[in-house]
Amino acid sequence: MNPILDMAISTSLSSTTGDETGLFNLAIHAVYQSVQEADPWRSCLSLMVSYFRVANASLVVRPSAASDPGYLVCVPAGNQAMEQAYRSKWYKFDPFIDVPPECVMLGSNLMTDAQWQGSAFFRDYLGPALPAGAGHVMGVNITTQAGTTALLRLHRVQHAPPFGIEDKQRLAMFVPHMKQAMMLTAHLNGTALQMKIYEDGLERLNIGVIVLDEAGQLLRANSTARQMLDGADGLRLAGRHLAAHTLAETRDLQRLVASAREHPKRVTAMGLSRPSGRRKLAAVVRGFPLTEAADACARPMVAIFLRDPDMAAEPPHDIARQLFDFTPAEAQLAIELLNGLSLDEAAAKLGILRNTGRAHLRAIFSKTGVTRQSELVRVLLNGVLALSTIEK
Repeated sequence: MNPILDMAISTSLSSTTGDETGLFNLAIHAVYQSVQEADPWRSCLSLMVSYFRVANASLVVRPSAASDPGYLVCVPAGNQAMEQAYRSKWYKFDPFIDVPPECVMLGSNLMTDAQWQGSAFFRDYLGPALPAGAGHVMGVNITTQAGTTALLRLHRVQHAPPFGIEDKQRLAMFVPHMKQAMMLTAHLNGTALQMKIYEDGLERLNIGVIVLDEAGQLLRANSTARQMLDGADGLRLAGRHLAAHTLAETRDLQRLVASAREHPKRVTAMGLSRPSGRRKLAAVVRGFPLTEAADACARPMVAIFLRDPDMAAEPPHDIARQLFDFTPAEAQLAIELLNGLSLDEAAAKLGILRNTGRAHLRAIFSKTGVTRQSELVRVLLNGVLALSTIEK
């Protein structure tokens, strides 16, 4: 939960008893805060419990995929076994499940008190799940265009005042905000998934990616780039700025970064010498148009792609076997040849006789349709190495 929001909730609940407007405003704020919380919706439901004077509030968010039971948030927190039982089974028996989206309903709109308390859902699930009782219920189903559905339920004990028209109107005011928050969450999750797919692909290719903000300071780096920076063999961090091995190369890199900021989409490159004496790191610098931002956060503006020519590729053997019908031994040899070893070097590394290696190589040539080792490397680079980026 957000510490600032927690403080506001505590202050509001301890210093006011009738400030419903303040509680409403805090709850609406918490709806949108849920988008970035590690435990989404709990702050919001806590405030709704106070605002609607209920004993329990629960929210189930179910994606459009039928195989995904989604997640359930209860305030107060309930028995985990009962929560799992609702997500996997009992939600199908929820009397509100067929209520049209965005239509707030009271339990009394759907059935009598006797029918409600005599239903299997109340008797076998809700009663044991809520020992304090759930004599009165109000609920709404919220569905986004992507098919994600949120099932919000509020419960009052039997001796509490039943829900009325005013309660329905109040809950209806939350619906568009909750729907918007769900859509924002889906968008952010989709963007994060896309970034992960791209980053995983570059990681598989051993390409480091560094993103700089408009001031030329480090904004983010993938794990391959982090390893290079930590190793300080050709490129390192000096504060939040990049520094090369020599002062001259640092200045050259700064000029490329400055040029990228001035000319978005321009691509430039340079080699970075290394104190270890190994071959130079390859650095490609590309600028991006500065995005509009409503806040003061640093914005990504320049990307630097790094490649260590001495770093061996690590495509999975399974991909090579599936693409070309290699045997395990043939796949091992093909990967070693891809990494630049000669046939004799690869045979020695794998602990096989040279003649055995030559036999594997003939089979590899036949299965890939090539006749020279240089052709084999090209085929493997374009096939195994490229396609293996989607496996990780």
